[in-house]
Amino acid sequence: MSPIIIAVLITAGSCGGLLLTVLLRHRLPLHHEEEATRDLLKIATGMLATLVALILGLLVSSAKSTFDTATAEVTQSGAQIITLNRTLASYGPEAQPVRVLLQRSLAANIDRLWSGRQAHVIAIASVDASATNDLADAIRRLAPQNDAQKDLQAKAEAQMASLAEGRWLFYEQMQNPLPPVFLIVLGFWLIQLFIGLGLIAPRNSTSVIAMLTCALSMSAAVFLILEMNHPLDGLIKVSSAPLEAALAVISK
Repeated sequence: MSPIIIAVLITAGSCGGLLLTVLLRHRLPLHHEEEATRDLLKIATGMLATLVALILGLLVSSAKSTFDTATAEVTQSGAQIITLNRTLASYGPEAQPVRVLLQRSLAANIDRLWSGRQAHVIAIASVDASATNDLADAIRRLAPQNDAQKDLQAKAEAQMASLAEGRWLFYEQMQNPLPPVFLIVLGFWLIQLFIGLGLIAPRNSTSVIAMLTCALSMSAAVFLILEMNHPLDGLIKVSSAPLEAALAVISK
């Protein structure tokens, strides 16, 4: 289920619980409006609000960390590609076909991830792995003519292995979905929170608008958490600038 749909469902549940409570509150027996009952509701609602705020804060921090890690790894990948290209350039004209293959592979990878088309990360990783294997095979097929070229070939193979390992680690780290049960529990807490607020809120339009705004804000926080947990797809993606800069450098 997409983050937008999940956020809409949480908004609908929170707003529905709130509005239903506000509309039906006058049907409660009078003793439910006693001061002691209202005080108890305030305490219970405060506990729920604290719990929800704590969980949302921790999840936003975790999702931002995932997003920052993806950004750092994309930047590192760009630097590794530039370094590999320089090693191949130092090898000599014999490595030019490998450099061209590296350029094409990088351009295709940028297009797959940042073209605007929705694609599954596993499928992208599979295609990228195939391209990486082709590059590694092309480097191994080089026939060095002297000791300097042998050293450069070995260096290029080590750099290619490091790049491949980093990419696989990157794709594996991006597979970090939140458990559905966790989202269900969080949604239940939010609905309970707004039901409690509806029971103690003043009966006027200002308080209802304020609480609806809070419900939208909570749902937006959940949306951001889900989006940043998947930095390679969705509406919020890591920037392609480091890889585009690397492509510009190795294309010269």
